[in-house]
Amino acid sequence: MPTFDDYDDVTTRPKVQAEQHGNTDQERNQRTRTLLEKRKDAILDALADPNLSRGERELLEAQHKEIKVDIRTIKYGAPIRVLRALDRKWE
Repeated sequence: MPTFDDYDDVTTRPKVQAEQHGNTDQERNQRTRTLLEKRKDAILDALADPNLSRGERELLEAQHKEIKVDIRTIKYGAPIRVLRALDRKWE
């Protein structure tokens, strides 16, 4: 385990590659959250259609409940594997 005599050296080191290219977990979380919010808005717009059949309406209502749960899951941050899974699920 390395020892650091100069603690300022630790704080002045360059940032890791992921942060330099905008691929931090926080930014990924925000992109996934934006995707989910857009999908939720599309579902709500579809639910506003008065010509939906009962089966279509029930399917959209189930999707709406499911996407709300997924949004709450990532609200305060989530591991990258969860974000990737949600991206694939709601694309």
